[in-house]
Amino acid sequence: MNHKKIVAPLTATTILSAFAPLAAQAQIQTEEAETSSSNVIVVTAQRREQNLQETPVTITALDSDALDQQGIVDVQGLARAVPNLQLLPATANPSTLQIGLRGGAEQVGGLIVSEPVVGIYIDDVYRARLQGSNSQLGDVERIEVLRGPQGTLYGRNNFSGALKIITRTPSASDEWVNGSIGYGSYDEVKATASVGTGLTDTMGASVSVLYRDVGEGYIYNRATGEDIGKEENIAVRGKLAFQDGPFEATLSATYSRDKNDGYIAVAGNLPRVPTGRTDFVTTDDITPRFGTDPYIVEYPQESSGRTETIAVSLNAAYDFGDVTLRSITGYVDLEDDWRWDLAGGFEPSPGVYSAAFDRSAESTADQFSQELQLQGEALDGKLNWIVGGFYFRETGDQSITDDIPLFGLNNLDPTYLSIKTESYAAFAQVDYAVTDRATITVGGRYSVDHKDFDASIQSGFGTPNPRTAVSLREKFSSFTPKIGLDYEVSDDLFAYASISKGFKGGGFNGLSILDPSVLATAYEPQSVWAYEGGLKSTFMNGFGRANITVFYNDISGLQQSSLISPGSFAIQNVGDATVFGVEFELSLSPIEGFNLFANVGYQDGDYSFLDPTSQAAAAGGTDLPLVPDWTFQTGMNFEENLNDDLVMRIGIDGSYTGDSFSEVTNAIETKAYFRSNAFAAIATDDRRWELKFQVDNLTDEATYVAGFTGTTSPGFTILKPRTFLASLSFAM
Repeated sequence: MNHKKIVAPLTATTILSAFAPLAAQAQIQTEEAETSSSNVIVVTAQRREQNLQETPVTITALDSDALDQQGIVDVQGLARAVPNLQLLPATANPSTLQIGLRGGAEQVGGLIVSEPVVGIYIDDVYRARLQGSNSQLGDVERIEVLRGPQGTLYGRNNFSGALKIITRTPSASDEWVNGSIGYGSYDEVKATASVGTGLTDTMGASVSVLYRDVGEGYIYNRATGEDIGKEENIAVRGKLAFQDGPFEATLSATYSRDKNDGYIAVAGNLPRVPTGRTDFVTTDDITPRFGTDPYIVEYPQESSGRTETIAVSLNAAYDFGDVTLRSITGYVDLEDDWRWDLAGGFEPSPGVYSAAFDRSAESTADQFSQELQLQGEALDGKLNWIVGGFYFRETGDQSITDDIPLFGLNNLDPTYLSIKTESYAAFAQVDYAVTDRATITVGGRYSVDHKDFDASIQSGFGTPNPRTAVSLREKFSSFTPKIGLDYEVSDDLFAYASISKGFKGGGFNGLSILDPSVLATAYEPQSVWAYEGGLKSTFMNGFGRANITVFYNDISGLQQSSLISPGSFAIQNVGDATVFGVEFELSLSPIEGFNLFANVGYQDGDYSFLDPTSQAAAAGGTDLPLVPDWTFQTGMNFEENLNDDLVMRIGIDGSYTGDSFSEVTNAIETKAYFRSNAFAAIATDDRRWELKFQVDNLTDEATYVAGFTGTTSPGFTILKPRTFLASLSFAM
């Protein structure tokens, strides 16, 4: 099959005009909507339950129904529903992501030394590694994506936001049995099951299982004659929840394993090797290396990935009346390995295939975290307060091996990395209602990171090859304050403004070839002062919401991944930057069974100062990586009774991502692209059974989103072609 590259993506104006008649009809039929308390979306962004529309934080909240309606089955899919959020494949394996949000970016998530700029939390437990971040979403109650620094109330490295996954928790009074089985493109088989029940008058238990196997690949390897791109995902979670009067506790244990064919860089050609911003190329300039099909590679070696995670957490609280004490304890054990060819292989002579840039890694990491919170109310409910402490400890090891015939470097000795991190923090936040409608928020967090790094690298050639050891010890500390004001303009209009500071600690580098100086160079922290204001409005008897946010981020010491020498990458503090942006979210549910959403994000990110010694300055970089100018998401779903026994559901959504650069040098620009998805389903009237047909990448566009451009044999990241999944689900 030939796949056509995007040339002229749909524009936001075109999409809005298509939905305009639907929105107008929805407005006319507002009076038919019934007021219901279910229209209130409850979030825990400020570590207590609040109405989404009365929380002075920019949040996108998606419950299980919203995830189902938009066909979001993994974390990467969240970029289809959140303005300005970038989630792209990382050069590791499909379970690892690049993350970009409001100017913060992390692009080398497959390393044991890498830490996210967006804090990831599963059931309130911080996950330090980006390995495994692209988890399959099974038995999820709600996802909250908080945008802007969360430096006061959250654990570590919430520089530009936080992503919270809240899984379903049992109780003594709840009982459920549900599951699904499906089959789709490339021999995909997917099955899920979840069971919850009460064990006693005070205890409930649940078990959920997810299994997914993609048995055939979507990329052809002409060197081996095989298709690659296979995946296998297994996840099992068990929960025990206890509640007796003022005391409650939830114990959770999770096991997950992702096996796959690794990160796959497809083979392509460029008209020239770009040198930087003044000589950049775009993804529109890429042509497939072989004919017209872009889904082809040519390397003889194995490409693979595996991530295995065990996580245990205990969340316990005691309500003393006006004061609640909470303890959140978490442990995570991670094993991760991957192997791939960054350039897609090459053919040095006809019919003879060789690796081009063959890199592999094996790593282990384990972390322990403990958080204590004390929160309550005072002054007849006018004062809400929280104080707490946070402790985090992590150790990890990784070996990285390179074989790079493209550069004449073969069978290099492994590089060994070892880390140890200890982090301490104390935090407090107070919300005081100065009037019935106006509230002031003041908070702050003081954090200290102690980081140790030991490494060993081949530093030359000989018999045996000489090696150099590196040992570094660093301490980073910060105070991240926040001050905010919110005002309830009316029962349906909520305004807020804030000034806050975000911080991401410094760290160490791990990608180097024959150059110990790269590993021996630590990078410094980065920080941001964020200025934000927004309006949240509710209308149409609660069935409509329109929220808008304006933000300005002033970033200092910006950390960005840079190419130091062929095959060696390092995080550099390239300088300072500013990001101005606007985010708008609209959702309408005007009549029973009809839902419409539309989100718009705009960003203008520029360097305000560049260190003249940085790679960004040397290449003439002007734009921040992973900061598209526009993002747009829209969709609708509709359901209608076919008769007394059957219900039909249909839905479609699309996401537009504007122009952006994938490298600090601005050497390659990812051109704007549009992806669309759709589903159709028939369910019984009681919703016990449903047959659903889901299509992703409806128009079957071949979309390049990044590239390795430093050689005449470049490799590129390409998103998946069109896929379908038919599934049968039940709920009892």
